[in-house]
Order: sequence, then C-alpha cells, then structure tokens
Amino acid sequence: MRLSLSRLALAGALLLPLMGCSTKIAICPVPAILADTQSVTFFRPGTAPDMANELFTVSLINAQGDCTYNTRQNLVKASLDLTFRATRAPQATAATYTVPYFVAVTENSKIHNKRLLHLKFTFAPGASTATISQSPDDIELHVSNGKLPWNYEELAGFQMSPEQIEYAKNRSRYVP
Repeated sequence: MRLSLSRLALAGALLLPLMGCSTKIAICPVPAILADTQSVTFFRPGTAPDMANELFTVSLINAQGDCTYNTRQNLVKASLDLTFRATRAPQATAATYTVPYFVAVTENSKIHNKRLLHLKFTFAPGASTATISQSPDDIELHVSNGKLPWNYEELAGFQMSPEQIEYAKNRSRYVP
C-alpha cells in the first residue's frame, strides 16, 4: 500500500503541469536594462544642461525577474525587481525626487506592452547616494503558439527628454 501511494503521488506531481496548473519555471522572459536609457541626469531648475548645473543622476543598476507559466492557458505571469542608484553632490538638506521610467515587454523588435512608472526616492541629509529597490506590478503575457516565455524580454529604462538624451551622448553615458 505504501509503495502504490508514493507512486500515485509521483504520478500526480508529474501530471500537474500537463493539466494546466501554474508552475514556476527557471527560464522566464529575460529581464534587461536598455543601455541607452540606463542613466539619466537632472539639472537645477532654470539652468542649462551642463556638468556644473547637475542636480542629481540616477542609474538603473540591476534587473532580475521571476515567473510562473500556465501551460493550459499559455499565460506567463512575470515579476521584475529593479535596483536604482542615485548620486548628487553632498548637501546638508534632505531632498525627495520623482523620476519617470518604463518597463516594456518585447519580442525581437516588437513591443507588446509598455508601462510608464515613477521612481520616488529621498536623499538623506548629507547623503550623496541613495539606493532604491522597486518591483513594478507583475505582467501577464499570453505566449503565442510556437513561442516560449524566454522568447520575450522585460526591458527597463528611464523615460528621457531629448535634452537628457543629448546630454547623455555628450557625457559618454549613452551606448551607440
């Protein structure tokens, strides 16, 4: 009796993914940082984009993902954990800023979904750096026939103005 129960449990465990239950998988949509939008600089209000007028710079330094895959519905539910680092010249006062960034789901050059989000962070009094972790809401992706979850990417980067892009190019913070 004991042997047959263990065989039944093993068979049930093997059949769960085939029955359409969600299972955690190792190869998810690839989390990535779009190099050209990895770092953005903000300037003191009313000043020209120049190194002497930099207020702060914030960079996206890490992106990690995880997901579950429902094979019956061909549905991937993917999460993304992002780490940002902001820097400024040391100042005696605290300062809080909000910076726009995006997360896009892509397949080759096709954009399936793009969300505009906001990163809010605070520099402590006297601090010149701040490290921030943020996890945007999970995405749900219907995997097309013949495709697999790892055929897609979750790209993250900063939503930049034309002036910020130009400044990044001139400061070698832009990858051509």
